[in-house]
Amino acid sequence: MEMTLGEAFARSARKFPHKTACMDDQGRLTYQFLNQRVNRWAHACQGLELVKGDHVASLGSNSLDLMTILLGNLKLGLVTVPLDSRGTVEEICHQAASTDCKALFFDVAYAGAAEEMRSRLPGLGLMVGFGGPAPGFALDWEELLNKSAEQEPAALLKEEDEAFILFTGGTTGLPKGAILTHRNFMWNTISVTTENHSPAPEDVIYYPMQIYHAAALSRFLAYMYAGATFIGSKGLDPDRYLDVVERERTTFVVGNPTIYKMLLAANRRRRRDTSSMLRWLNSQGRLSPTEKAEIQTELWPNAAYYSSYALTEASPAVTVLRPWDRPDEWGSVGRAYMCTEVRIVDPQDGEQPVGTPGEIIVRGPTVFKGYYNNPQETARALRNGWLHTGDVGKTDSQGFIYLVDRLKDMIKTGGLNVYSQEVEAVIGTHPGVAEVAVIGVPHAQWGEAVCAVVVPRAGAQIGPQEIIEHCRGRMASYKKPALVRLAAELPKGTFGGKILKRKLREMVAGELAGQEAGGAPTGPKPTGK
Repeated sequence: MEMTLGEAFARSARKFPHKTACMDDQGRLTYQFLNQRVNRWAHACQGLELVKGDHVASLGSNSLDLMTILLGNLKLGLVTVPLDSRGTVEEICHQAASTDCKALFFDVAYAGAAEEMRSRLPGLGLMVGFGGPAPGFALDWEELLNKSAEQEPAALLKEEDEAFILFTGGTTGLPKGAILTHRNFMWNTISVTTENHSPAPEDVIYYPMQIYHAAALSRFLAYMYAGATFIGSKGLDPDRYLDVVERERTTFVVGNPTIYKMLLAANRRRRRDTSSMLRWLNSQGRLSPTEKAEIQTELWPNAAYYSSYALTEASPAVTVLRPWDRPDEWGSVGRAYMCTEVRIVDPQDGEQPVGTPGEIIVRGPTVFKGYYNNPQETARALRNGWLHTGDVGKTDSQGFIYLVDRLKDMIKTGGLNVYSQEVEAVIGTHPGVAEVAVIGVPHAQWGEAVCAVVVPRAGAQIGPQEIIEHCRGRMASYKKPALVRLAAELPKGTFGGKILKRKLREMVAGELAGQEAGGAPTGPKPTGK
């Protein structure tokens, strides 16, 4: 028997029948009862003439029904395409059409979007509504379950079978559908379980980020593999999050700097008992030493700190920094997970020396199969047996890895490379700065000029020149921003708060239309908003 994702969940149901498997905003299900519903859904899909390998789309926020559907699809061998429930109709139509989905399973809260998809996509022949009575154009999910059997479905699946098509975040262009197999996710689960010492059957996680994203989905699958408890939610409300942590005695938390700052502010308004938390992991952004200390002391006093680097195409875990690791510098994302190899290379894939930035490339059983119906991008990403991530990193003398930038976010000014994250780290130390993003803007003489978009802290009175002066002496002159724009907020994606620099570039380009871009490192005096 091959260990596939559906079988891993079924094994947990046999081992822990009376344990709580999943919870959502309305209730909870034991492994036994959830498995019965999962089996009913798999049999219902067979009755609808869906077969192994068919592509089916799901549309909805985290709920017990959605989790049941994903697990049932896995048992039958269907390839699920989780659509971005916070996306526009245009975006989700593109996702479903570009992956040749023949069915849509949607939460009735999204019935309007589903009906529009039905009119636009004739290939989407089957529609099933869950989460309440289905509209007239769709079959009712509960009715289908009630007519179906509870025994394990008969399906011959292999680890190499495709399980999901997940869309990349689209921070640099149109999202692409990454094909991920049962094997990819199983090895990801084995890696994180071993090196993070979690999840174990006793673990409880509250993960309100949506499971159409690789980070949330992979964590859900890992918890089902381990026989642990996964709590999902339709959205992130910091006060409710902390209430759930206190009530359910959660043991593991995953977040990014934006999320942790929101939770810190909420806990300062009203303190909760978070002593049950044993581990906390930061991803998708770097915390300063001060921020890390505040979060550790005020939010998770009993928890060990982890940091990671991940991307959809690697299922998604690539590296981990563990509590006992002691890298040479602050800000490391650790070393490669146990099943993964990581190299830092030049444009010819030659090994870069210690401390020299280069592209991060990854090899191992978690690396995806390719982009669906996109051989050109697949060939670009998968070269010479390695996944080329498009991210820039470096190593220290001990082999610890540091995320420097994205290749597409690197700024070329006057023939010199400026890494936006390096500039962001310096500006972020200004006491009046809440958030910052650094981008390159076109410049006639220098190619690009460094532009910082800054969100001031509440009540702070800061101006563009003050930010530039803060950078002077803290970095080489050519790296400091030539332009500073103040903003109320930064545009972010739905995948855990990642800043969308593509949109920032569009916004700043629109603002500068008809104007001069302003000075480069030795050019005219910078201007601010």
